Amino acid sequence: MEKNMIGKYLRDLRRRRGMSQQELALALGVSKQTISNWEVGRKVPRMKAVDKIANIFGVSRNSILAGLPVEMLEQADRRVVDLTDRDIRLTYLGQQVPREYIDIIEKLMRWDIAERGAQ
Repeated sequence: MEKNMIGKYLRDLRRRRGMSQQELALALGVSKQTISNWEVGRKVPRMKAVDKIANIFGVSRNSILAGLPVEMLEQADRRVVDLTDRDIRLTYLGQQVPREYIDIIEKLMRWDIAERGAQ
């Protein structure tokens, strides 16, 4: 996932509604600078703000947290594939991903999970 998907999605929702950052800030009870920080990815909204944003724009909280419209979020759920499933064929840009690349990715993931568990 791109680093600032939440901010870009929030900016897109705001612009489609024709709202300024100031108008959204007033509706949420935050500063215009806070909206700007969210949109450029310096900060992310807290859950209370996410709930208010969801209500204002009529979207789900999960959609905001994922930084994707609900349609894309549902589509992404259908495309989940486990790397350990040996019966699948992974591709990237139309080319099959070699098994040795998948093995490297799995090793990196195991290392990352172990590192996070040690913290």
